[in-house]
Amino acid sequence: MALVAPIEFEILKAAAVRRSLREVAAQLGARPEDLMRYVESLKARGLLGVEKTAETAYELTEEGLKYAETSLPELEALRAAKCGDVCEVEVPEGAEREVVLANLARYGLRPKGGRIVVSKAELEAAIKEAERRQEALRALREGRSAPEELLEELVRRRLVKRAARAEIYIWATADLSQLRVAELKTALTEEDLRTGSWRRYSLKPFDASIEVPEAPAPVPHFFQEFLDYVREVMVGLGFEEVRGPIVELEFWNFDALFQAQDHPAREVHDTFFVKWGGEVARPPEELMERVGEAHRRGWGYVWDQRKALGLVLRSQTTATTIRALAERGEGAYKVFTIGRVFRPEHIDPKHNVEFHQLDGIVVGPGLTFKHLLGQLEQIARALGMEEVMFKPAYFPFTSPSVEVYARHPALGWVEFGGAGLFRPEVTEPLGVRDSRVLAWGWGLDRVAMILLGIDDIRELFADDLDRLKAYYERWEKFRRGVGSRGGRYTL
Repeated sequence: MALVAPIEFEILKAAAVRRSLREVAAQLGARPEDLMRYVESLKARGLLGVEKTAETAYELTEEGLKYAETSLPELEALRAAKCGDVCEVEVPEGAEREVVLANLARYGLRPKGGRIVVSKAELEAAIKEAERRQEALRALREGRSAPEELLEELVRRRLVKRAARAEIYIWATADLSQLRVAELKTALTEEDLRTGSWRRYSLKPFDASIEVPEAPAPVPHFFQEFLDYVREVMVGLGFEEVRGPIVELEFWNFDALFQAQDHPAREVHDTFFVKWGGEVARPPEELMERVGEAHRRGWGYVWDQRKALGLVLRSQTTATTIRALAERGEGAYKVFTIGRVFRPEHIDPKHNVEFHQLDGIVVGPGLTFKHLLGQLEQIARALGMEEVMFKPAYFPFTSPSVEVYARHPALGWVEFGGAGLFRPEVTEPLGVRDSRVLAWGWGLDRVAMILLGIDDIRELFADDLDRLKAYYERWEKFRRGVGSRGGRYTL
């Protein structure tokens, strides 16, 4: 006869038929996560069947919650209609006017001569449709289900969002009459031993193979959402994404970029070097020879191929775009990459030892510095940046070059990127002689700080749930307002 704790016996009784863990927890007045350790224990002993499924859940957005608690703006307009022989729906001026008009059109009510005039029957039908949507919002707020066709419409209106949710179903596989309920303990206390109460207990064995309860984050991580947003913007501007390794050859990280082997950036205080005794994928010999020759002519020193084959944690995602340039050569194309880079920085509110870069190149004949500034401005506008400034700069691998700054609400002007036209010493060894190459690298951590008003780069990796919720709300507010932002761009 198997021993079970009182709470385990209650779970088995509640799961006499297959039910979701949420339903069982609600019946027992507990949270699902608080029951998981008992569920896994019963499963391990063969007393409970468990099935985990991935389901699509629908949740209210901030705007949807507002309307669920008040009323949809088109429903208010319909209920305020003035009726005589016919009914006239007035849509007052204001921020929601276009929203109201668009949604009234869904019900077949369109302005004629600047007025919306309908019959009483048409008005009542429209009110009924709006009330169905209002009820769907309230049902979601209360944890109830709503009609599928309305959910799809509300998702398009950004009042509801889809979310993947893991659902757990359980059912008893044991004969309850063959179980004995006992107080189970995993450890005895001094009080148990002193009073003799230990005689009433049964000791429960430990099972280290049982899974711990899941603790999913209450919201997506805002910074990952931001990186995905940047990726969407770049693809929308006609760029193709490329990817590259984090552990990189010095050749691609430095040498192919015409960065001298004795350059200060290649010292241990500026780069993480990697020790590795295994095989590495070498660049083509003829390519290494052409790059080495460019160094010998341009810098006037003996280029060391062995150093070029050393490994580093990439210090710039330009290593990935330069790989793409070497693979594709001449032509007209635009590629970008987003990835982590690593530098032994002193950590402070604007610096970290690892951060994310957006790197891009535009390849084509006849490109000029003006094209570069126009491309940078286009990306900045698309991301929602309001004040951007360009300053002349120097980089070993581009000429002419600029640094890119934006105004942070608390930190003032913050430099977040560099850009320029690749020098011939970079492009010609890669086989690109007739085309020009616009290139840039932006620090996306600083861009996120600027756009979201975050004044410490370390906050981008926050794991405190309350701060995550607050930053996610800030991110959602920013994303909704991107289309309305203007901008000022100066050189």
